[in-house]
Amino acid sequence: MAKPSLQSASIYCLALWVAIWILFLLMRLSPFDIRGVPGIGGIVLIALAIALVAPMLATGLAAAALFRQPRAPLNLLTFGCAIAALFGQIFLFLITRWL
Repeated sequence: MAKPSLQSASIYCLALWVAIWILFLLMRLSPFDIRGVPGIGGIVLIALAIALVAPMLATGLAAAALFRQPRAPLNLLTFGCAIAALFGQIFLFLITRWL
């Protein structure tokens, strides 16, 4: 696998993670109640599963890209962002009361 493709895949995972969490935030703040939409529960559950797995996958891909090309600053930045997203998500889930 090419070095830029690992880095790009990690960036795409992080972008997907951000997009899903922004979508969840917009649903929370919106006056529109999505519970009445048929079949939305499965879609939201799949989106939550993707949001849980994406930072772990992004961290692994960024670590592989950093291992293959350690001197590239963008690889280091991507790895740092992936680690920050992973720790941020872990912290978010640890402070919530519904778990």
